[in-house]
Amino acid sequence: MNNAVVVIGAGSAGLAAASALQRRGIDVIVLERGPSVAMSWRTRHDRLRLNTVRQTSGLPAFRIPRTAGRWVARDAYVAYLEEFASARRVDVRSGVDVVRVDVGHDDGDRWLVHTASETIPTSHVIVATGHDRIPWTPTWPGTSDFAPSVRHVAEVVRPADFSGQRVLIVGGGNSGIDMAGHLLDAGVGELWLSSRTPPNILPGELHHVPLQLVALAGRGLPERVRDGLARAFQRYAFGDLAAYGLPAPANGPYRHLRETGVTVAIDQGFVAHLKAGRARVVAEVDHLDRSEVVLRDGTRLRPDVVLAATGYRTGLAPIVGHLGVLDAHGRPRAVAGTRSDPPGLHFIGFRPAIEGNLRQHPGEARRITRLIRANLR
Repeated sequence: MNNAVVVIGAGSAGLAAASALQRRGIDVIVLERGPSVAMSWRTRHDRLRLNTVRQTSGLPAFRIPRTAGRWVARDAYVAYLEEFASARRVDVRSGVDVVRVDVGHDDGDRWLVHTASETIPTSHVIVATGHDRIPWTPTWPGTSDFAPSVRHVAEVVRPADFSGQRVLIVGGGNSGIDMAGHLLDAGVGELWLSSRTPPNILPGELHHVPLQLVALAGRGLPERVRDGLARAFQRYAFGDLAAYGLPAPANGPYRHLRETGVTVAIDQGFVAHLKAGRARVVAEVDHLDRSEVVLRDGTRLRPDVVLAATGYRTGLAPIVGHLGVLDAHGRPRAVAGTRSDPPGLHFIGFRPAIEGNLRQHPGEARRITRLIRANLR
């Protein structure tokens, strides 16, 4: 049996798991399909900043430097994860694409991790590929004959490249609201936001107090109370946005997250642009007609580019879908750190939280490590 635990994915969650295991004397290797750590961050746009404050976004006993500021930028966070992996001497094997995980044979190897070039036997597998691994873009009627480009927001590297262009963003979640703000800052010629349902939007901070810290303080409150507080913060920060095409959503952010898995959108300037008339909220897309986008209300738009902020898929089905461990949305059924079925297969970093995703990774890593240590004794 291979005594090394195999971690799939070298982002924050994977590195947290590997470090926690190593600190307990357990051998571990991290398989990363990209050329280096933090690939999901490296490929995002150059204006990206964390929606969580620096103090809650780091890994155990390795703080993000104060020089990174309160809201850590993409490049600073990538550099931080690189430094963490180096300082902790995490065995990251880059360029290794895991294609499938199977139950092992009867010779003692509980799991077989199949890559594009080899099969690695191991007693435990930790999947840390993230809940936003695969950008998802819908195919609208008429897409094949549509002249302007249709791209996912994950493909945008420089919002400044869209200066002067007419842009339609489809999707009012966190990635759509975030991208809309950056594009407007960059001086797009015209911007429309098409949202099927009104989003829950909150500011990052009020009176210099990060709302993430307020959310952390209120974790013990009932969901309806937290939703009520979130609505109050939104009204205080933005007023009534119904006149601008964004009425209050039917459900608050906590209930919406529980029912859909979609978290709150954090405003980084979009609402101010919207209220100033530099952006317009429009109806849902019905179909594409050569050079025009036809909306459900009959309106026709002529954008230079359509950016789909329509979410992501985990991409776990080809890897572990045959094991019966995924729900109907392709997300792991098991919560990180609970006893897995089948035993020895663990997932980390797949539970989005309004209080912040990154802050959950160290705790999940510790719980998984305890289970593995107990099993290896």
